[in-house]
Amino acid sequence: MNVAEFIFGKRRRDVIDEARDDMDWRHARPKPSPPVRAWLAETDCSVETGQGPLKARGGKDYIIAYGAGDRAVVRRDIFERTYAPAGAGAYVKRTDVVLRYFVLQAPAIVETLEGPQRGAAGDWVMQGVAGELWPVPAAKALSKYDPI
Repeated sequence: MNVAEFIFGKRRRDVIDEARDDMDWRHARPKPSPPVRAWLAETDCSVETGQGPLKARGGKDYIIAYGAGDRAVVRRDIFERTYAPAGAGAYVKRTDVVLRYFVLQAPAIVETLEGPQRGAAGDWVMQGVAGELWPVPAAKALSKYDPI
């Protein structure tokens, strides 16, 4: 224990900003999913999503339109490694990509490419093809990914 910990108490590790080796890593593949519409952002813009507005960078990010009006912003290199063309501006998630994840034991803030997101105990924290992290509620994760 150092002096700061003695005076202020031990700092909680409730912010996850990197993939640490001390996590209980598991592996999963995306399940087959319906095609989505996607396009490369032409200019810098703001995209309304179910989790609030996200910034998209012209020529550097894809905007993905899911059903029910939900949207996502995905960095171009990540999109091109994880989606396959399905024709007419539609894409499907590749099912041969293996991702890592661990299960949160306690609530935490996960630093994602889009900014900090809160994860609850039991949520999966996924690690993508470029090392990026994001939390997914367990029920949603089980509907989207097959543990292997």
